This record gives sequence, C-alpha cells and structure tokens, in this order.
Amino acid sequence: MDRKYAKKGMVLVGAEVQGSNDEKIKEVIDEHDLKFTVTKGIAGPSLSNAIPHMAVFDVKGDLVFTGHPNQAEKAIKTALKEVKEDSSPTDESSIFSKPKYLIEERLWTNDKGKTLKASLITLEGNTGKFRFSNGRTFNYDITKLSSDDQTLIKSKSNQETEEEEEEEEEEEKVDNRFEF
Repeated sequence: MDRKYAKKGMVLVGAEVQGSNDEKIKEVIDEHDLKFTVTKGIAGPSLSNAIPHMAVFDVKGDLVFTGHPNQAEKAIKTALKEVKEDSSPTDESSIFSKPKYLIEERLWTNDKGKTLKASLITLEGNTGKFRFSNGRTFNYDITKLSSDDQTLIKSKSNQETEEEEEEEEEEEKVDNRFEF
C-alpha cells in the first residue's frame, strides 16, 4: 500500500505491538524493504485486538476506516481524493503540500555503487537530509556518495546560497526617498 499510494499523498506508519526487540523489527523492515516509518508500540485508543489492523484518517485527521488492511482500499482512495492536487511547492501550511527540496527526487549512488531514490531536502556541512517519496527522512554523509552526485549537490547548494545572498542584498537596500 505504501508503494502504491505514497506518491498520491498517503503517509503510512507501521506499529509493532507484540513486543519484538529492535533487531527483530529491523530484520523484518529489511526483509520486506519497507520504506515507511515503523514505530515500536503505539499510544492512543485501542481500535482492535486483531493483527494485522489498519486505521485510515482523512486529511482533516478524522478516522474514516478501521479494520483489516485488505478492506481498506476504498477508504484510502476516498481519503486521498481530499488531498489538494494543486498545492504550491512553497505552501507549507498543510502537511499534504509538496515540500520544497534542494534537489528533487532522483536516483543517488554511493561510493560502493549502491543506489536509492530520494530527494535532498537540506545540506548542513557534509550531512544531507534526504526524503523518500513516502515521507521518511534520513541523514547521510554526502562524502560517501559518488563524485557525480557530490558535484551536483555542491552546484545546487552554491546556487541556492547565491540566491539567498541576492535576496538579502535586496532587503538591505534602503529606500532613501523619504530622507530629509
């Protein structure tokens, strides 16, 4: 479901509620190549004792479905219809708005040849904050990326820095029309 609906705005969070240890949880995440967030436990009202169990909330945060995941498809499609398709990339007033990225989603390659698909959100020093299409974020040392990827990041980072400096210069200009 995450792979199918993440690009349409669905945010999936998995909750392990059987008391497994961290290693076992990570093993299952890796085995199934899960890209969504998995928490250890969950707080809130108990919706069911059945496993697996799914709760679907619409964009307003209202519960619109609770039950077996195999029966959730209609509720998900209905809830996703409410997501604004025309949200501005810079409109941060909604969690469903598309965020602004330093570099849009692309395939990244590390220095060992492994690849993953993500967007680069920010860069602080050599640490890039990346985001999978499902919303999960992670930090990664960009010096471990391929030289081509590092060059791209540096060029985009320099471009953004220059744009910010230009904006600051514009703000610093004083309007002298009213000086006596």
